[in-house]
Amino acid sequence: MSTALSAWTRRRLAERDAATVLASLRAWEPSAGCGWQLQAGDLGWALRFEPEIRDEQIRVWWDRHGSPAAVILCDQPSSARCAVNPTYLHDSSLAEAVLADLEQRLEGTVDGGPWIDPPPGPGALTRALLAAGFEPDPDIWLHMWRPLGGPLPVPSVAVAVREYRDGDLDARVAVQRAAFPGSSLTPERYRRLREVPGFRPELDLVAERDGTLTAFCLAWLGPPGGTALLEPAGTHPEYRRLGHARAVITEAFRRLAALGATGVAVLTPVSNRPAVGLYRSLDMSAVAERRSYWPAP
Repeated sequence: MSTALSAWTRRRLAERDAATVLASLRAWEPSAGCGWQLQAGDLGWALRFEPEIRDEQIRVWWDRHGSPAAVILCDQPSSARCAVNPTYLHDSSLAEAVLADLEQRLEGTVDGGPWIDPPPGPGALTRALLAAGFEPDPDIWLHMWRPLGGPLPVPSVAVAVREYRDGDLDARVAVQRAAFPGSSLTPERYRRLREVPGFRPELDLVAERDGTLTAFCLAWLGPPGGTALLEPAGTHPEYRRLGHARAVITEAFRRLAALGATGVAVLTPVSNRPAVGLYRSLDMSAVAERRSYWPAP
């Protein structure tokens, strides 16, 4: 299928459109499976930012009927993660419009780039990237997944796991900033995150020991009966390898299954061996490799 270039309109993501775009991302996922492109949880996590930052990071393309055709998340200055409406996955005109916009928007770096992560498979955007001289990035991200229909892992340590509470705000931000040095999370951004359409407070979990938050996991539901996403999960460095992350993620699995999710996914770099080991210990399997594309040297 090919449509005229004028069929596509890119405009900022207005507050009134956020629920529509998030619902579209969920609808684009297969009803059963392991997720396959930028997911609603990825965008939901990005919506914590102030409007002016969101306007730079989030690029939504709309079709002539006023429905989302593609959603692009530029969450780093030189990278973009892309989702395309399955109806237009092989539409070359949309792919060309998206690529032209991203080449103008993204910055290169001394290490190469920009990096563009298209939907997996031989879609029009991947073909457009190859035709423009892009090559697969050698750095691999693993798409890890597990079904939620059977027995759940057993936590290896007795640690209290509970939902986030209003009084946790500063401690919750602090534990994430400790887990991910350079994190941009602030109390105000966390408050904004909890107002994102589709955010489920019962899936915002923390582990606690002696009144101290030690680990966290935020989960996002996918399509009804489909795959959920962990984004993000982490542990304070002082409590790593003690089973705290395993406990909080296992509780997320339990709650997701109770809410009807049939599977759960997470993306992590293959080079992050501790994270890969943790997810494997939770019976998550690497079901696909995700690679960005960058300009050939």
